[in-house]
Amino acid sequence: MIMQFLGRRAPRRWLAGGAGAVLVLAFAASVSAQVNRRDVPIVAQPQQRFNSGQDIQPIFEGWTRNEDGSYQFHYGYLNRNYRERPHVPVGRDNFFSPGEPDRGQPAYFYPRTNRYQFDVTVPADFPLDAELIWEVTRQGSTQRAYGWLQPEWEIDVNTITSNARTQFGRGVDELYSNIAPVVSVEASRDTVAVGTPVTLTARLTDDDLPTPVPERDDSLPRRRRDPTLVAPPGAPQIPDNIPSYTRPTPTRNHLSVLWVVYRGPADAEFEPYGYQEWEEGMDGDGWTSGTFETTVTFDEPGAYTLRAFACDAMLISHANIEITVTAAE
Repeated sequence: MIMQFLGRRAPRRWLAGGAGAVLVLAFAASVSAQVNRRDVPIVAQPQQRFNSGQDIQPIFEGWTRNEDGSYQFHYGYLNRNYRERPHVPVGRDNFFSPGEPDRGQPAYFYPRTNRYQFDVTVPADFPLDAELIWEVTRQGSTQRAYGWLQPEWEIDVNTITSNARTQFGRGVDELYSNIAPVVSVEASRDTVAVGTPVTLTARLTDDDLPTPVPERDDSLPRRRRDPTLVAPPGAPQIPDNIPSYTRPTPTRNHLSVLWVVYRGPADAEFEPYGYQEWEEGMDGDGWTSGTFETTVTFDEPGAYTLRAFACDAMLISHANIEITVTAAE
């Protein structure tokens, strides 16, 4: 499934052929030599890998049908930075239109591509030619994702698990019979001072699907290589205090839970980090039920929304919890 970045009604501009085209190209070359990189929109710059300083590209992933006739619009995003995690509060720089500007979108963005982060329900009578637009502005660059009921953008569980890489080789019978886990969350405190740990509890219930698959052999080489970040000539030095980031992936077997900062001014420290897989000794049986405890500690005060992504080793559900963090006493 190709990610949809740009609007579907982008105008086409054609250049005349022959000598006219040569003149246009020559003029463009003379102008480009006089343009400073900082004056060029981020998306128009040559392909470089940046640790920080780049913008956010919202993504419309596609739409699915609900049993009551309404629709789910699925959204994700591309944070073009490899390390920086921008905070873009919901408001003039992070909103939906038309209608209610807050549709549950994230306001804290982890590096690179993050798919199927949230859904927006639209009514059954949503016009076929209407659009629901998510707009994010950062570093002076405004990017949009256009959600609409284009027939080619209807997706299903096969598309979602393929793009999210959570099929783990299982067959279509399990894929279409499986039900996503139900998750409820709570925190030991809803107000806490900086540096004070909070216990997060996630309780999952699920059906008996999917079935186990062989574990991955970690001794085998991986195809993916980490990028080599090279700054272009004259670029500012990247601060060394920006933490590196490795995107967590769900486990192949058993229930698992991932906690992230969904909205808030800064990241937080979660223990354990990444997807926490059910293990012997924990509450539940690991397939149809499980209770997970995680601690979180904040370094900066502010209002935070934390999101738990709950996976049954194929499908992912989520639930939020809000915590207010005050300055250290």
